Amino acid sequence: MGKVNWKIVAGGVAIFVLGIAVASVGPLTSVRPQMTFAQPALYDEGTVMSIYDKSTPAIVEIDVAQASLRGRVIGEGQGSGFLINTDGTILTNNHVVEGASKILVVFNNGKTVSANVVGTDSIHDLALIKVDPSAVSGVTPLTLADSNTVKPGQMAIAMGFPFGLDESITVGVISGLNRTVSGSRLTGMLQTDAALNPGNSGGPLLNANGEVIGINTAIETQAGAEGIGFAIPSNVARRALPALSTGKSLQRPWMGISYLALNADLARQLNISVDRGIYIVNVIPESPAEKAGLKGSGVSQNRTPSPGGDVITAVDGHSVKSIFDLLTYVSDKQVGDPVTLSVLRAGSSTELTLTLGARPSAN
Repeated sequence: MGKVNWKIVAGGVAIFVLGIAVASVGPLTSVRPQMTFAQPALYDEGTVMSIYDKSTPAIVEIDVAQASLRGRVIGEGQGSGFLINTDGTILTNNHVVEGASKILVVFNNGKTVSANVVGTDSIHDLALIKVDPSAVSGVTPLTLADSNTVKPGQMAIAMGFPFGLDESITVGVISGLNRTVSGSRLTGMLQTDAALNPGNSGGPLLNANGEVIGINTAIETQAGAEGIGFAIPSNVARRALPALSTGKSLQRPWMGISYLALNADLARQLNISVDRGIYIVNVIPESPAEKAGLKGSGVSQNRTPSPGGDVITAVDGHSVKSIFDLLTYVSDKQVGDPVTLSVLRAGSSTELTLTLGARPSAN
């Protein structure tokens, strides 16, 4: 996909009402009966209002302050989050609380309490913070849905505190799946046209059942872009929660390759017998990929891929037809796990065992 200029949300659905101009008709003018059509329902108002009422107590505003080494406040920020457990744990974005010296959580009843960071995941931009359990007494946490069941076109409801505006809600649809936000480490994102703005970061993206399908994170800022927002799928958060809750520093599995998605045109250009898979362009020195024996093609003088690179066609027997297939499978693994790669090399198929390493901070 093309380069996406993105902005952390820390845009929307515009509804135009089309009027019908009616001209006066003289007494001798014949008027044909007007056909009437039922107006399409954008969404069920009762459902949205019910979700708003039930979810609002669990959705919080997060105010942060950042201090210098001498204790002087050098910056302030604001975002959103939501309660996921009755013990006071709140899920939000890492960029909302990163570097914070003080965190305040504001509930819809006006109660303001301090919070501490429990764990962070800078790769997936997630953070878990916690308030005293007494502050959430009687509040029902939000439920994480299975984001693998999300389909384009289904209703998406964004809630949070854009620009600090209390308990805001916007409604749209899921516009796309498996988006990669260029210039970041964010992959496999949900795309929505529900309006997201600064301050929505860390707030929930809900389905028609009021369950969390994503965590609102970024928006497209390219000139002329409108209604393109991105949310971290709920299943990504679900996988991270066990480590986040123990305060561990999360390590993400890493192979150490740069690659292109193989298609028919590229396969024809490089004289490759398959037109689906991952074409390896470069192998990073001393990476798991190099140790496993994977080979990259390098690039030509005109910066196009050269022939000769390996093609990954499957991992542990699971077909790899796109970059997302590989990223999704590897992200479910742990550092140190071995994976078997089915590789096409110089027209012949082979299998290589690669032991996943920890992603370096610079990659």
